[in-house]
Amino acid sequence: MKISRYFDEKETTVSATGEKLKIKNTPNRDEKDNILYTASRMDVIREYLGVPLIVLSWFRSEELNTAVKGSKTSAHRFGMAVDVYSTKMNSKDIYNKLIEAQTKGRIQFDQLIYYPKQNFVHIGFKLNKDHERKMYFISK
Repeated sequence: MKISRYFDEKETTVSATGEKLKIKNTPNRDEKDNILYTASRMDVIREYLGVPLIVLSWFRSEELNTAVKGSKTSAHRFGMAVDVYSTKMNSKDIYNKLIEAQTKGRIQFDQLIYYPKQNFVHIGFKLNKDHERKMYFISK
């Protein structure tokens, strides 16, 4: 079921680790609301980039977040972060274009991280845009 222009509900709970370990990854009502909010923010990013984005990770239940050794305060835990890549644009270009767009005021994010070894980009948000740090860096 579509939850926004470019994203569907199934993408929000996808997890290779969750499937492998048979971990239930079901968001509660508040987390579902966060996911919808994040989808609306991701639509703006998808529109700006002009290429399809493939979701690697979005929402993580507490059990799944522990299994993947995620931070206890990870935005994924609350449905407020998405890890993506594209087959139409390399992840470094996605990262650079999003920094450029943020600098020009076209998009906003709390956190943008490029993972070159794993070839994906992490994009995190906050519910209150005024609290977003607009931080970005490349992971080693």
